[in-house]
Amino acid sequence: MTRKKICLASDNWTGVHPSVLQALLEANDGYAASYGADLWTEKAQQLIQDAFKAKCKILIVPTGTGANVFGLKLACRRHESVICTDIAHIQYQESGSAESIVGCKLLTIPHKEGKLVPSAVLKKLKSERAFGKHSTSPRVMSITQPTEVGTVYTFEELAALAKLCREENLILHMDGSRLYNAAVSLGMPLHDMLAIAQVDLLSLGGTKNGLMGAEALLIFNPALEEGSDHLQKQTLQLMSKMRYLSAQYIPFFKDGLWQTLARQANQRAKEIASLIQLTPNLSLSYPVETNQIFFTAPPAWIPLIQEDIFCYLWDQEKSEIRLITSWNTSEEDVKAVQSILEKISYCSI
Repeated sequence: MTRKKICLASDNWTGVHPSVLQALLEANDGYAASYGADLWTEKAQQLIQDAFKAKCKILIVPTGTGANVFGLKLACRRHESVICTDIAHIQYQESGSAESIVGCKLLTIPHKEGKLVPSAVLKKLKSERAFGKHSTSPRVMSITQPTEVGTVYTFEELAALAKLCREENLILHMDGSRLYNAAVSLGMPLHDMLAIAQVDLLSLGGTKNGLMGAEALLIFNPALEEGSDHLQKQTLQLMSKMRYLSAQYIPFFKDGLWQTLARQANQRAKEIASLIQLTPNLSLSYPVETNQIFFTAPPAWIPLIQEDIFCYLWDQEKSEIRLITSWNTSEEDVKAVQSILEKISYCSI
């Protein structure tokens, strides 16, 4: 019998949680006002505000890239710039949308295990401001929590970056496409993490943690709300049948489903990371703190791994593979990974 190929390519590959599908079916009954003037959107917004303990403005959108572009466009004028790491999604994996649509320049800084560190940010600010009108005016710091390599900013690190933003008059944007995995990893509520970071704008995920296709932009800084309703439409992020996006967030936040799903994904990642650590010739690239795993392997092993596991060769030069667990990655999947690695290791002796 042919063994089922294990999917660890991305949490974007996985299906939708049954509770979310049920919510969509219920939202499909009858008629509802369009463009967010419906009861599902009202309920979803209230639940999200409760989770973050803030009367933030919530604009539900269909894509994470759209949320990032929308938020940065609210924060930046065309002569201003955004500080981020050299592997930030807005820099590395969103097809130049920030620079193309927002019209701002991205000032990239080499990451430290995926993160920005204050000393490097200060150095970048100094060099960019040195030539006055001949350079851009840094306005936004954008961080990803968890980072693009799965590491998590600690509360101390978030507090340090928040302090820097206040001192340097920077707006703090957080890309939180996998924010739930970071919250579970830290063992703290969402609102505590955001309060410590004093986030002005949050791109809040959903799709990667069991939703069908729903994200949101949360505006915590009232000064950035002006024009946001118009800009949501202008940036093509206003859905006419909004109830189908909003309805997904109701079971997700109502009974803490987001915690359950993120915790499962994180746990499976830790289990697979332990297997990698026990396998000769494999080496983790970064600490595994959420549901992302990066590791290096002998080049000859890579096609053998990909034969049985859907995954990405992330860095060909380093022979680095990325695995991502999802809310429905099972114990059986972990056992299958163990068998695959044992087989490859044994055959390579």
